[in-house]
Amino acid sequence: MSTLGEDGIDTTAADELGDEGETSPKLDLTTGGGQEGAEDEGGDEECGPEHLPTPNATLTGTVYAPNLEIPISGALVYLVDEDPEPVPDGVYCAECVELPCEKHYVLTEPDGSFELPAVAGPGQKFVVQKGQFLHVTEMDVAQGDVQVPAVDSSLPGEWNPAAGHWIPRIAVFETFNDSIYDLLAKIGLGQIDSYGALVDGTEQFDVLDPYSEGQLLDNLDAMMGYHIIFVPCMSQGGLGQPANRLDNIRSWTEAGGKWYVTDWANEYLYEPFPDYQDFHDPDYPDLGSYESHGTITDPDLLAWLSALPPGLKDIGGGSPTLNNLPSVTLEDNWSGLDMIHDIFVQNEEGEDVNVGHHEWVSGPCGACTDSNTERPMTVSGQWGCGRMMFSTYHTTEFEHQGLTPQELVLLYIILEIGVCHGEAPPPPPPIE
Repeated sequence: MSTLGEDGIDTTAADELGDEGETSPKLDLTTGGGQEGAEDEGGDEECGPEHLPTPNATLTGTVYAPNLEIPISGALVYLVDEDPEPVPDGVYCAECVELPCEKHYVLTEPDGSFELPAVAGPGQKFVVQKGQFLHVTEMDVAQGDVQVPAVDSSLPGEWNPAAGHWIPRIAVFETFNDSIYDLLAKIGLGQIDSYGALVDGTEQFDVLDPYSEGQLLDNLDAMMGYHIIFVPCMSQGGLGQPANRLDNIRSWTEAGGKWYVTDWANEYLYEPFPDYQDFHDPDYPDLGSYESHGTITDPDLLAWLSALPPGLKDIGGGSPTLNNLPSVTLEDNWSGLDMIHDIFVQNEEGEDVNVGHHEWVSGPCGACTDSNTERPMTVSGQWGCGRMMFSTYHTTEFEHQGLTPQELVLLYIILEIGVCHGEAPPPPPPIE
């Protein structure tokens, strides 16, 4: 069998963490029915290229976000005879997909495109998966070149297992300062109005009152119903009382949850996960607003942003553009990170694994004492089977059409922190 991640990673080595931490996935396509041209580096001897059938068809297309406009890189695309395992309805430890040796699979390119070698035949299951997004379509595959329609090759926008559609179960707190719910609607998880704002009642996620975090965080069972929880700037529920809220955040994340925090909500990162980062002026980490000329430091993120079509790189209206990559303007920063730390724990084999933050974007902090120092501005780390993510800046502050660079960056990371685990993940580090 070839072990493949939810986003197409063959995790023979995908979960071997380097100095950058697991949130920078390492693609290992050395076994099973991998991409054409993948080198065999001594993987499963019973699952090599000789097991692949000779294809007589090629499926081509592009994987898009649910809005059918934003291309998705690194999505897993394959054909099987039986339905794949569905996405569990609630938090879970995402184990990697196992495919038969005789099945071809591919990962989408940075521009979302794919070419999948295939064997023609009726009644096959065409599968597209990225994190907790899963789309399964029954397909009769003809010989020769087959163009897959975007409606069949793209990530779904609703939870509808009967139709072969699964999406993450998401909770987002409704704060006007950082309207993450508008971003989710723009990518196709809801409808937007002429101003680029979510049309209430169309969302395929739960929008919660910003003063109700405490109610959710008091109830671990309720938290377990979500794959992703967004805690944006100006979330006001509080963490101090009762004391079990911090324990609930850590327990939910350890079980596989994705904990997503932005700027002035920084206490929702440093209180449950204090050892991963140092905030500038820890006694008063809520800074004044500043703009930063940042740098995309993750190569896969940079490749995806570079491959976006011109209309997504520059939405006009005076918004920042992606025309000068790897440089990017980041607006509405309200926090500053002085440092992120390596955090080593031992896996089941007794090997040291770094679960500390991975840096995606860096930049200077104009509101910090040393305003010219390059600092981490977008980071994500691992806690047990789950992950936490933080940005020093808003996702978006004002309603607008299109997606700004920082919205696109955060969209990419929403998908990337859904990476699976090929083996049992290392335990969380102790809280000092």
